Amino acid sequence: MTLEEAKQLLRTNNIEFNILEFSSEAEYWRHSVLFPDTMNSKPCKVIAVIIKSNNEKKNIQLQFNLRDNGFLFEELSFGDYCFEMFDYKEEYLSKDLLENIRRIMSGSFKVILANDLKKHRWLGDACFDMNDDDDVFGEQGFEKAINRIKKPKSFISKLTKSKVLYEIYDWNTYQSIEK
Repeated sequence: MTLEEAKQLLRTNNIEFNILEFSSEAEYWRHSVLFPDTMNSKPCKVIAVIIKSNNEKKNIQLQFNLRDNGFLFEELSFGDYCFEMFDYKEEYLSKDLLENIRRIMSGSFKVILANDLKKHRWLGDACFDMNDDDDVFGEQGFEKAINRIKKPKSFISKLTKSKVLYEIYDWNTYQSIEK
């Protein structure tokens, strides 16, 4: 999918967006995530299509990398969470991209990110579908994850003085918990 095709898809579906340009993928990642691993980033220019969220912290981003034949779709992310759509077959990409954007905007997806503030590194992330009854990545899984996050620090965590930042968000809300 080209940048122009994506812009037309969003316009046709009345989804407002802004455009940001970056000189390299490393620069884009530094803009997008708290502790980016830029070691394997590509030196190409990147254009990001930004759809501003209601939570005012974590937006939807469509990443387009410059290749020989123009800016081509690379990835969809919601805040720091990437949907790993970089190897989609072209015939499914538009439909699935639009479906994911709509589900994010409806509030169906909730994301939890964990970053180690002491070691300056990403620990993990998960996206939960609130319309799914799955006990791992559905509403039940989300509630279990929140309960684990809200538990008091373990003895070992207190000894090592670990500092983990949890970011919990959906389209409309954002919360951070540091422990």
